[in-house]
Amino acid sequence: MSTITRRAFLGGTAAAGATAALATTRPAHASPGVLLSAAPTRDDWIAFARTMDGAVLLPGSTQYASAKLLFDTRYDGASPAAVVQVRSQADVQRSMVFAGRYGLKVAPRSGGHSYIGASAANGTMVLDTRQYASVSYNASDGTALVFSGAGLYTVHSTLAARGRTIPTGTCPTVGAAGLTLGGGLGVESRQWGVTSDRLSRVSLVLPDGRALSASATSNADLFWAVRGGGGGNVAFVTAMTFRTHTAGSKGIFSLTFPSSAGTKVLTGWARWSLSAYYSRWANVHVDALGNGSISVRITGVTNAGDERAAASSLISSIGVTPSAASYRQLGYLDAVKYLGGGTTSARQGFAAGSDILWTMPSETAGQVLGAVAARSRAGGRGSAILDPLTGALNIPAASSTAFPWRDHLASVQWYVGVGSSSGYTSAYSWINQAHQMLAGRSAGGYVNYLESGQPASRYYAGNFSRLTSLRQTYDPSRRLYSGLSF
Repeated sequence: MSTITRRAFLGGTAAAGATAALATTRPAHASPGVLLSAAPTRDDWIAFARTMDGAVLLPGSTQYASAKLLFDTRYDGASPAAVVQVRSQADVQRSMVFAGRYGLKVAPRSGGHSYIGASAANGTMVLDTRQYASVSYNASDGTALVFSGAGLYTVHSTLAARGRTIPTGTCPTVGAAGLTLGGGLGVESRQWGVTSDRLSRVSLVLPDGRALSASATSNADLFWAVRGGGGGNVAFVTAMTFRTHTAGSKGIFSLTFPSSAGTKVLTGWARWSLSAYYSRWANVHVDALGNGSISVRITGVTNAGDERAAASSLISSIGVTPSAASYRQLGYLDAVKYLGGGTTSARQGFAAGSDILWTMPSETAGQVLGAVAARSRAGGRGSAILDPLTGALNIPAASSTAFPWRDHLASVQWYVGVGSSSGYTSAYSWINQAHQMLAGRSAGGYVNYLESGQPASRYYAGNFSRLTSLRQTYDPSRRLYSGLSF
């Protein structure tokens, strides 16, 4: 099987000959309301590709082999039924109708950073939006229109040229849609909330192929769901309108502390995070060094000129002098590149999971530090990355959007870089051990850091029943695939 494009079929006799050679008794077209029980044949795929602006990539082609790859190399062996490179909302609608006709699961893909490989799952029809990725700014109302395939660096560079931006995560190749649908944590979350808090409108396609617009005043239930409900649930978002803010220069500080001060660092950082100016953000990295030792460091981001004062107030809250400290000021886009490690990111293998913490008493701090230390004593490397869930993120009520973590202190991302397939077993064994150590102290997990085998309810807290009801209403056959079962 190979690449099938609409252009090839409009080009002439070669395509016509291929179609004739592959003719079957199955009708090339069927009513959208008729469900055909058998999987689509190559002839069915060809008929479908004729209607599309983007390419339809099938197993057996070089293009398919590369297009199906995700950021995480762990899933290189995945075998989706097809990768459809959509170029328009109409392409998404046609794809949904085709998938419904043949009972195919649809896996949305924006950046391809799914932690569980959902956007390349075996047997699914992947709708890859990375060729549907424009970003534009409307100076009249200060909004940005971002199509679902745009990566974060594209969003930042396009808007920064107009002196504007939106709050996002830092990895440059993460898809804006995937990040936003799960909420969207980043270095400006304390000042502006999660990425989805800046949404004013979305365009979407329902699993039955209907196109809708949703906002606070139109299809408000869908608008609620897409702000934190996660990708691949309820609806396929094709475009997003965001309220932007000024893209100002940033101050960045880095503090390293003696590992013996770990408990004081975590508890002091927690106190600071609850009371610091919203414009001040800092996270903590606790790293297993693989030799029995750990390192404890903090990265902070502020408005330019405030970095030393912010660091000083944080150090005062911790009550321990750092063993090393550095400070810098960067223009906005330079700060984006510095924090993201450049304008792109290489594919890599990794294992990850998350917990959500209400508070940080010394006992909880000890559990986090103990989990990382256990990994190091076992000869492994890994990190606990603690991001604040405070500041402006706390202003909306927990039930106001599908993102539920409005009354909590921090997320903990357990992260291990994995260099070979044999490394995943020990990595996930450690992550599961860390979950067990925090049992009773964790409220759940962050949906953008999905883990296989975890119940969906873990990611939505009190919003789970409403999201389940909406999914039943809009996707009763579970056409969309997210990796979560509910």
